[in-house]
Amino acid sequence: MRRLCARSYSGAGQSSLYPFERFSESAKEVLTLAQSEAERAGHSYIGTEHLLLGLIAEADGLGGQVLRGSGLDLAATRAEIEQVVSGGERTVQKEMIPTSRVKRIIEMAFDDARLQHQTLVGTDNVLAALLVEGQGVAAHVLVDRGVTVERVRLEIGRLRDKGVTDRIRPGTVGTRKHRHLEIADSHGRTVYVDAVFPAEYSDAECESVASRIRRAILEP
Repeated sequence: MRRLCARSYSGAGQSSLYPFERFSESAKEVLTLAQSEAERAGHSYIGTEHLLLGLIAEADGLGGQVLRGSGLDLAATRAEIEQVVSGGERTVQKEMIPTSRVKRIIEMAFDDARLQHQTLVGTDNVLAALLVEGQGVAAHVLVDRGVTVERVRLEIGRLRDKGVTDRIRPGTVGTRKHRHLEIADSHGRTVYVDAVFPAEYSDAECESVASRIRRAILEP
């Protein structure tokens, strides 16, 4: 994926490249997950829809937290996209090629990071670029869900004020660990919980607390 970003995620017609190292760890994970989503769908390209799914799937970044907080669920969004992008031969190439629109969005994400005075391109910049570009499958899905760039920027600002950031270095999640839970209660209603843990919590400790939350909802 590193070579993919350095070579294929360059702006169309531009000589400059966008090195993998310029992304936050959360944003790197989004790009990797986008490629996995394209492979899962049997596509030979990486489109805006795959970036959107990568943003939702990535657990720690600002972009994913905003999307999940807006009610976007990975499985439901994936199913919606599959209805929009249907048909065609399912083939997977050894090296996935981003569409020209995705290359443009990556370029816009770098521009957005500069405007926000950020040293790294984060998941928030990628999400904002998807919406500002506005023409891809992902943008149409987001607009249909009432997710606008103005709403996204307000929510990102609110999260930043609470100290939430993208994961910057491997093994770190800002200063916290996050778990997104979707639990069906005894009446069949889905309850969404975004749990935040201290960075020093182990995965086992996080899961233990998450299990107690699930039990509290299932057995009121």
